Amino acid sequence: MELSRVSPSIAEEKDEIISEAYSLTRNFIMYELDGSCVKVNTKAERTLRRVGDEMFEQHRTVLNAVSKRLRYSDVEVNEKYEEYLPNERMFLMIADEICKDTKENWGRIVSLFVLGSILARKNEDEHHGEHIEAIIQTVGNYIASRRLKWIVRNGGWDGFVEFFDNTAFDYNKVWQGLVFVGIGLTSIAMALSR
Repeated sequence: MELSRVSPSIAEEKDEIISEAYSLTRNFIMYELDGSCVKVNTKAERTLRRVGDEMFEQHRTVLNAVSKRLRYSDVEVNEKYEEYLPNERMFLMIADEICKDTKENWGRIVSLFVLGSILARKNEDEHHGEHIEAIIQTVGNYIASRRLKWIVRNGGWDGFVEFFDNTAFDYNKVWQGLVFVGIGLTSIAMALSR
């Protein structure tokens, strides 16, 4: 029996991780917007909801304060982001800030989903959700493309579930990711208010 028939190829594994990144993004953002009417389909979705809800609950004050300072219309066009809509620019600017050093962890990945949901809620409140789909695509694409190698090296979405289901899990690792989100949001909000 050939090895390729026993286990999926690297390309197939990456395709599954990419597909799941988009699915997780859509499910999490829609869950944060519409609540319990969005069905959980996978263990990764259930885990992301739990950890995302913990982040929101434990750090609600910080997240609310920062999200109030965001103004889509004030995002200055940086050459790197000029081809994107304002809400996509906002996400990419902050996500790049969060991930600019090389210290990757699952907490930062969760932070990207949380950031996407904050921006989607802001868009829903200010623009009646007309760009929610673009936000979902931007977040999913960022995670699927720019974080793919790290996700593959850390066991894919099964590794994500295992990491957060581990009884010895240290919540401070997630907090580190959220701190970077807060710093990124605050620095961009401060730049916009000048």
